[in-house]
Amino acid sequence: MIQVFVFGSSSSYGVGGTDGGWADMLKRELHKRSYADAGEGERYEVFNFAKSGAKISFVQGTFKDQLRNYKRSNAKTIALVAIGGNNTKAENEPDNFVSTPEEYEAELTTLLQDIQRSVDQVVFIGSGYVDEAKTNPKHNPLTGGKSYFTNERRAIFEEKLKEICEKLHIPLVSLDVSETEWKSNYLYVDGLHPNSEGHAFIFGKVLAVVEPFLN
Repeated sequence: MIQVFVFGSSSSYGVGGTDGGWADMLKRELHKRSYADAGEGERYEVFNFAKSGAKISFVQGTFKDQLRNYKRSNAKTIALVAIGGNNTKAENEPDNFVSTPEEYEAELTTLLQDIQRSVDQVVFIGSGYVDEAKTNPKHNPLTGGKSYFTNERRAIFEEKLKEICEKLHIPLVSLDVSETEWKSNYLYVDGLHPNSEGHAFIFGKVLAVVEPFLN
């Protein structure tokens, strides 16, 4: 058996997707392989532990219990991680940042090292651009406060992410599209999350990277 665990925040949960998000699409694909006519049988399990608004510390504080309760002793295990976007933002005031780049690097490195010790393979999923006209600031429907997301700051953290993944030998799913293309084709109306086409695009990228680990 192969188990896939998704750790992330709102985009991993599927916000912006009318028929679920990229993680739901991956689950449907693997269930099709398992249960369709002439399928492989009960070979795959996919668990989505993403939570809207989550930061790195949320995954750090929850993933061990989740794996202890869901991980099978005889399974090959893959963790898909897409966390840290909420660490790039500022909250309530434009300069009240959640994390500095240095804090982000230290916290994410520790988390990924801990997950690496717990599963067979870790894959990290990158993120797209935001529409700053809608995200700087953005009303937070969960807390009632304001969040400030900018592409400039996210780019700084993205460079840290690339360095971390290279150092830890973790495959990084980069979306590799221009800001203009992302905003035109793949961005939800809120200016922050992928739309349905964006989730489908991410799913395709994720599946291509994960496929070798499914065999």
